[in-house]
Amino acid sequence: MITDRETELAERLIKLHDGRSYRELQELSALPKDPNDDGKITEDMYLDMCRDIENEMGALESIESIDCLPRNESKLTLWKAKYSKSDIKVFWAIGFDSETLKVQDVMVQW
Repeated sequence: MITDRETELAERLIKLHDGRSYRELQELSALPKDPNDDGKITEDMYLDMCRDIENEMGALESIESIDCLPRNESKLTLWKAKYSKSDIKVFWAIGFDSETLKVQDVMVQW
């Protein structure tokens, strides 16, 4: 089950993919458990992703919860979002740390 707080955070995270909110997005994100992990999203990567979403899908219109997958120390929440330029729904998978509710994983697919 997805809590109200997780819903609020997931919706906020999806809305922050607007090309103007990199720093705020970083505040929601957990630090990598491995300091040598180079999987961190850079500001340039973030801007590229936001441009792709805007150019191909348009403006965000709605977000709907699909389900969640509990894991040992985290929870993977699944979402679908509707954008203005497409009838295709965008799939978002957002993983939260169970204790801190910091974002650990994000996957976007359309």
